[in-house]
Amino acid sequence: MQRTVVWCGVRIGVRIGVVWCVSRLSCVLLHASLLPLVVLCERSCPAACRCEGKMAYCEGGAFETAPANLSAGCQGLSLRYNPLRTLPPLGFSHLPQLVWLYLDHSSVASADPLAFQGLRRLKELILSSNSLSSLPNGTFVPVPNLRTLDLSYNHLVALLPGYFTGLRKLTSLLLRSNTLATISLRSFLDCRSLEMLDLGYNRLRSLSRTTFIGLLKLNELHLEHNQLSRITLFLFPRLLSLQSLYLQWNRLRSVEQGQAFVWYTLQRLDLSGNHLQSLDPEVFRCLPNLQVLNLESNKLCNVSQEVTSSWSSVTTVSLGGNSWDCSSGLCPLVWWMRNYRGAKDSGIICSSPRGLQGERVMEAMRNSSLCEEAPTDLPTSSPHLFTSSSSSSSSSPSPLSTSPAPVLRPQPSPPLTRTPSTPPPQSPLPPPPSPPIWPIQSPPLRPSNPFPPSSSSPAFPEADFEHMSFHKIVAGGVALFLSLALILLVTYVSWRRYPGSMRQLQQRSLRRKHKRRHKRALMRQEGNLPSQLREYYLTYQSSTDTLHALVNGGCTCATISGSRECEV
Repeated sequence: MQRTVVWCGVRIGVRIGVVWCVSRLSCVLLHASLLPLVVLCERSCPAACRCEGKMAYCEGGAFETAPANLSAGCQGLSLRYNPLRTLPPLGFSHLPQLVWLYLDHSSVASADPLAFQGLRRLKELILSSNSLSSLPNGTFVPVPNLRTLDLSYNHLVALLPGYFTGLRKLTSLLLRSNTLATISLRSFLDCRSLEMLDLGYNRLRSLSRTTFIGLLKLNELHLEHNQLSRITLFLFPRLLSLQSLYLQWNRLRSVEQGQAFVWYTLQRLDLSGNHLQSLDPEVFRCLPNLQVLNLESNKLCNVSQEVTSSWSSVTTVSLGGNSWDCSSGLCPLVWWMRNYRGAKDSGIICSSPRGLQGERVMEAMRNSSLCEEAPTDLPTSSPHLFTSSSSSSSSSPSPLSTSPAPVLRPQPSPPLTRTPSTPPPQSPLPPPPSPPIWPIQSPPLRPSNPFPPSSSSPAFPEADFEHMSFHKIVAGGVALFLSLALILLVTYVSWRRYPGSMRQLQQRSLRRKHKRRHKRALMRQEGNLPSQLREYYLTYQSSTDTLHALVNGGCTCATISGSRECEV
């Protein structure tokens, strides 16, 4: 009976094990059969493309539209060097996850207004090196998250107001090497986040004040290789964040300031390759933070002292390739270069007179000794310290050689500098025969007198200093008030939420106060002891010899007034 039961149990166990193995094997086979289908759905790739993860590179093929069998999760697609010719409506709607799309070098000549419908996640769109001559209004409305748009090397003739509608997150716009001749009013009005705009290598002849309306965050502006003949800096007052302006290789004959304003943000200005024959000092006075200045390949003969004095913030300057006249009119530039410590082009060449042609300017002027009488320690002041009513500069260095004393500082009025009772040590200087060369500016700061006298400093810097100090005072007062309010708030919350802890803190502070009072009372009592008792409170410092004498009885003791005294 027992043998039968055991045999039945074994048969049941074997059957259960066989059923479990068969079910397990079927599950494995089912997973293996479904795996290729899943991979095919997730990573389907056309035969003429190269796929890397979620990126598809279908370059140099025969595609006229986007491949239809691409995965819907594709995030990057490159269709470079394909004969697309036109962008049909909803051509990329089956790829809603695209983040970047490259369509350059694809002979695209036209685009439908709904060509990019469904690509709301698109951030980078490259359409360069195509044949686009115009774009329908609202073409980029379906891609509101676009950050970079490249339309360079096309055939665009004009920019219409509706081209860039809806691109409020666009940061980089490249329109280089088109045939742009005009830019319509408010073309970039919706591009409020634009940081870099490239309009180089076009046919722009003029700009208006409304051309760049809305570009409050623009950092870099390229206008090189156009046909601009005149530039007024007042055209750019709304570009509050612009730091780099490139105007090289135009046809500029003059650069003017226009209306008076100060452009604090501009740091780099490139005017090389133009037809400038002179420089307006007002242009550089309104650029107090200019650091890099490029004036190469112009037609400059000399530079006035007012211009060089306004270059106080310049750290890098390029002056090569000009028609420098190595005569006395070039002395202001020579003096400035001798004292200049930044990066400069020391290889500028003389173009005239004939005897000095081909020689370096600094060596020629040093050998001819034309500019040796000017002081070498010329002061450097901030451009905003110059007044706008200063007289026109004179290129002749004769006033500097005849009266070098008033060159380093503005001429003070006699009633403010000397009292009537004290006669001057020497006769007053005669009036100069020509207008002063140096513009009015404050004297150089010295350690002994860090502030210039009020009579020689203009009113504008003081107003700026007072305005700045007032703002600092207000900011400091607000910070102090907020600090006190925070301390009071923490104290109140602690008192309301943890009353027991506050009581313990108060008790501890009271104990400390009692201990301090008790200590002070003891010190007062010790100080009020009579002189007879004070001698018994002397500090006793034991030593080995003293202890040995006391233990062995080697000291003499005597009883005086009921007290025992021992001499050690």
